[in-house]
Amino acid sequence: MRVVAIGVGGAGGRIVDALYQDDTTRPASYLAGCCVLDTDGVDLAALTAVPEDARQLFGQAETNGNGTGGDREVAAAALEEDLVEMQRAVDSAVTSDAAAILLISGLGGGTGSVATPKLADELQAVYDRPVYSVSVLPAAHEDVPAENPAHALQSLDSVVDAQIVFDNDVWLNSEHDVLEVADELNQTLAERLGALFSAGEAAGVDSVGQRVVDASEIIATLDEGGLATIGYAEQTLDSQADSSSLLGRVRGLVGARDETVDEVAAIKAVETTLRRATRGRLTFDCPLDAATSGLLVVSGPPAWLHQSAISDGQTWLSEEIGSVQLRTGDSPIPNGDTLAILVLFAGIRDAPRIDELRTTNS
Repeated sequence: MRVVAIGVGGAGGRIVDALYQDDTTRPASYLAGCCVLDTDGVDLAALTAVPEDARQLFGQAETNGNGTGGDREVAAAALEEDLVEMQRAVDSAVTSDAAAILLISGLGGGTGSVATPKLADELQAVYDRPVYSVSVLPAAHEDVPAENPAHALQSLDSVVDAQIVFDNDVWLNSEHDVLEVADELNQTLAERLGALFSAGEAAGVDSVGQRVVDASEIIATLDEGGLATIGYAEQTLDSQADSSSLLGRVRGLVGARDETVDEVAAIKAVETTLRRATRGRLTFDCPLDAATSGLLVVSGPPAWLHQSAISDGQTWLSEEIGSVQLRTGDSPIPNGDTLAILVLFAGIRDAPRIDELRTTNS
């Protein structure tokens, strides 16, 4: 699924920078375009991958290029000052082959929390494709105004087609310095977004799955609206397994589909990796039965993608989330040695973490 990634604010810009780098590692590109909009010139200059002509500094009259310091009023004034220029920067990034637009921002900051909902509203009026937000929530111990994420979540709910949420609180404890681990968190999020949107982008005929995950499958999953969370896990496949063992009888870990892997081995590999993806750390913690739709993508060497293994995994996951609206697909990676599973849970309307943010702001 080809997407345009728009970073808003410092956190959003750094995540788009990580996405730009992730895109270069994929067999086929999923980024149709990108740009970063920020009130902080230092943060813009620190980006390493996003082209300089795709970086837009705005609100200089209000901020002197030093950011908003988390102040929503300053951010609103900066946005009003340069909204037309920001729209032009986004327009230049949106290409005809893009199936959706991603607005990526940290909701703890003033720039991201204020500008993202406004931009989303403007984009919905112009483009006939889905507009999604990738909303990063601050950890409980981060020093940000409590009203920023609460207001932003509520504002975004009415202007985007869905919010993919990454909650720093899931990944950090009170001893973590956010700045010290920011790069690692950004790479984690970029890896999961990249795995999702690259699933249906085949580099060649041998990369086309039996159940193709195209743009329509991802869009249909996110069509439920509300919040979405992503789980991901992978395992390296043992190419030196004992050929005399039932579970290890492998005649080709890589190569064409007619090189077989024992069905029991494939089922076991999918089962263990899927459980780790589902019950491990999601980008956003919530009860699984809160989701009204889901997507399961299994990637790996073609010989390991037994349809019986994937079907068993789909049945297990449907029971876990209590929903029959679960779409499934496979993404062959010829010559690969890793089995990777991505799960997307969408249509989430409420969760303890959201209640906590609302309570903090009340």
